[in-house]
Amino acid sequence: MYEIQPEDAELLKHFRTTTTKNRPLKLNRLLNRLRMEPMAGKQVIVCTKPYSEYAIGRLGEGRGDPVELAPQRYAKLADAQWALLKIRWAIHSPYPWPSDLD
Repeated sequence: MYEIQPEDAELLKHFRTTTTKNRPLKLNRLLNRLRMEPMAGKQVIVCTKPYSEYAIGRLGEGRGDPVELAPQRYAKLADAQWALLKIRWAIHSPYPWPSDLD
């Protein structure tokens, strides 16, 4: 399994500036690592109002369990994706979130 390195924090800058097709291979490797976790309790993006409001949710322990939504809402999907990236970085990375990305 890929281990997150200190220099991977530099790759996070490309997340907002590149499209899925044009992302560097190293960034895709990092994102895949951050997404690897069991489904139970996994953090996900939930569309609360079609195309206009998004929230971060936590999946339940079993299939059919309700999703717990965080109170914060985002008007843009990109903002919700950025927030989810911060959460997953905090969970999986032993390194702090880069201060120049806030």
